[in-house]
Amino acid sequence: MEVVFISTALMVGILALVSNYMVKGIGGMASPLRQVGLFLLNKAPAGLIDLFKDKAGSGTKTWMRYGMAWFFMAVLGTFLGIWHRYDPTALNSLSSVGWSYDDGSMLTDYTRIFFSTAMNYLLVGAALVAVSRSSKGRLASEASASMVAALLTASTIAVLLLPAVFSFLTIENEAAILETLQNISMLLLSAMLHLALLINIFITLGDREHDDISPTTWFLVLALVAKITSMLFIFFGEIVDASQMVWMAERVLNGWVPLALIFAVAYHIIPFTAGKPVWSASMQKANMLFLFVTIPPFFMSSADAGELLQNVGAILMALGLLPLFAGSVNMVATAASNLEKIVKNPGAFAATAAMMILPIFAVGGFFTGMDTFVGMDKLGNMAHTVDSGFMFTVGGLMMLAAIFTSYPLTSQKQLAKASNAQLAVWFTIIGGLAATISALIGDFTQYGVSNSGVEDAVASTGGFYLVSAALFYPITIGVILAALSMIHTGRPNNASLTEAVTSTDIHSYTLVEGSTTIRTLLGRGVGIDTKLNIGEVEEDEGGSSLIRVSAQLHNDEIVEYPMPEELVMLAQYLKQSKQTIFEFFSSIDLDGSGEIDGYEFREALAKANIADLPPWEMGRLVSAVDLDGDGRLNLPELDIMLVKIRNEILDSEEE
Repeated sequence: MEVVFISTALMVGILALVSNYMVKGIGGMASPLRQVGLFLLNKAPAGLIDLFKDKAGSGTKTWMRYGMAWFFMAVLGTFLGIWHRYDPTALNSLSSVGWSYDDGSMLTDYTRIFFSTAMNYLLVGAALVAVSRSSKGRLASEASASMVAALLTASTIAVLLLPAVFSFLTIENEAAILETLQNISMLLLSAMLHLALLINIFITLGDREHDDISPTTWFLVLALVAKITSMLFIFFGEIVDASQMVWMAERVLNGWVPLALIFAVAYHIIPFTAGKPVWSASMQKANMLFLFVTIPPFFMSSADAGELLQNVGAILMALGLLPLFAGSVNMVATAASNLEKIVKNPGAFAATAAMMILPIFAVGGFFTGMDTFVGMDKLGNMAHTVDSGFMFTVGGLMMLAAIFTSYPLTSQKQLAKASNAQLAVWFTIIGGLAATISALIGDFTQYGVSNSGVEDAVASTGGFYLVSAALFYPITIGVILAALSMIHTGRPNNASLTEAVTSTDIHSYTLVEGSTTIRTLLGRGVGIDTKLNIGEVEEDEGGSSLIRVSAQLHNDEIVEYPMPEELVMLAQYLKQSKQTIFEFFSSIDLDGSGEIDGYEFREALAKANIADLPPWEMGRLVSAVDLDGDGRLNLPELDIMLVKIRNEILDSEEE
């Protein structure tokens, strides 16, 4: 049997085993392993771990800050690379420091490393935000996460610099051997560092506040397991000279892993911003399952194998489009359920745009990747152009989504310079698509001329690459705007998220006779800058009238109150079914304790076909009803809220 089939079966088996233990647990070994894992995370390596803070959110912020730095270098390198295609002599001045860019291959290789590193940092960091939010608001060891990020950056810099050191060796073969050993040793180090992060995530999952595992967590864990396993496969494959094993591992590392991280972030940011559950659970499962059993169409290399392997690979590449389309449609439909909020949020808008653009690059990648896979290479540089376009358009948008949504969440700050953030998203969308199209036209022109049969024909493609470089420049500007937004978001004087919650577009409220509380005012949408009118008001300039009702809050500017939609739907359900609040509460409170938690409330809403909310969104709903702030709901709290909704919203709608 082909080595690639054995390697693939082993990879899928490892993923299946991890998935099984994530669902069923490991029984009585859970507690001892957790203690050992925490000891290793918090104490090893001794001395070095003490340099990093263990404050909540510090680990995820470290990952995303490093990612922002790599992101800037990646877009700068890509801009220079595209310009170099137009003018091969543009970078000759760098030869003075010993670097040669005769064909631009070194710049291309370095840029790809920059981009893959940036995506790894920003998307893993954004996914860690989702994991920590569902597990007491922090990772098991924030210090360990920060240390792993720092060591990964150090190892990546070593990968970039050591080849230049080896090139000064007088014995060429010795330099090549040392460089190979350095590359595989760095792969092993990276695998071990990612394993430490994976252990951190597993321990964090053990502290989650509900039994369900979010889609983001699934994609993140499977991506890390696949990445660690593929790195080990490359390590051992290089040692035993198993080229098929290395080829398979590279497909996982360059295909499965980045796509899984992209979907991990999308499945958190879009539903979270829209305030709606994922549109289709079946599509989500198809997205996850088929992604890890097919061949993605990006970054393909020649299989250089027999006919059987090529036929199987071609079939798996065709099937590889299914999870990409399923995930894209699922996320776009989820965003469409509350498009107004999506468009107003730069991060969610960037993630939605990425999901809309992904199928375009998937189809392009399929045709160009198939040409490379079967070894025909008739499309020239088109495969590289499509892969690069996917990376800096879809990948770039997802990284912006992480910066504009996940970073403010983990920093507990409002997004600063939101207008610049929106501009950065538009720059990336327009620049990415336009630059890719221009470069493809140049590649196609070069391909057409070379296959025209006309001797001494010269393809004039410089103009297309010049336009491509110019069109890519807005992406570089967008990344600079994103970096500034991230810096200003994390500043101490930036407004916190708690202030964002109390901000409102309601300018004026009127209080009349009776009593109320600050909690009630905030629950009704009053912000810290809202003007409160005390006393009776007959009529304002706009002609609106107020009716005095004791102990109630009135608004002379709006008639729609900011109540959670699910609670309004619950009130409508009870009214239509002629069911009392007491009867509804008793059906939930099976143990008769007089209190229910978020999970019981979620199950009741789903059973009544009111809303099928994901577990991580229940906190918003519970806090709207939980007047005493104990994290649980009792009958008086639910009764007060639903009666208020019925009196102030449902009755007014009937009138």
